Amino acid sequence: MAKHPRLPDEEALLARCRSGDRESFAMLTGHYREWLWRTAAFMLGNEDEAEDVTQEAITRAFADIARFEGRSAFATWLCGIVLNICRKTLRSRARHAGVVDPEHLDENPARHGRRLGVLSTILRREINERMEVAIDRLPIPLREAFLLRYVNGMEYAEIGHAAEITEATARVRAFRARTLLRAELGTVVDTAWIEPDPAT
Repeated sequence: MAKHPRLPDEEALLARCRSGDRESFAMLTGHYREWLWRTAAFMLGNEDEAEDVTQEAITRAFADIARFEGRSAFATWLCGIVLNICRKTLRSRARHAGVVDPEHLDENPARHGRRLGVLSTILRREINERMEVAIDRLPIPLREAFLLRYVNGMEYAEIGHAAEITEATARVRAFRARTLLRAELGTVVDTAWIEPDPAT
């Protein structure tokens, strides 16, 4: 999936946002809202939770907009906020399900309220349940890297900004995620998840 395009007047809108202009902020976040929701839905596998996460991320972003220094794209910054909230949500799930280290393979993917077809909605193609389960079982850091690279189409430097890791770590995590999925699912992974074209 290609990266979400920026608004043509994004810099001007950001300048007004930093002055507390709610209307400009609403225009900016409205442009990225569905993209943010898809990111949360992919991570959590739950549409309702994804909606809550998206709204919380937008609220936090407005409160912290003065801290946005432009060292990454605005969309990347927003994506980082969504990822942080998703991590918190997934860790909360793990605590309620039992002691599970989110850095390790999730042997019992939580499906509280999961609606089958979330991934197919995101990707606009048929994704079978076996692939959904395989993605759910990826360790959280690898799932993030896989999502940002192969679903959101982000460059490794952008992934590093969003996930608060180095570019090299982003590259390694995305590779490991793809390798794990290929080991479980076979070459269908290479057909369903194509390496992003840097020109797009």
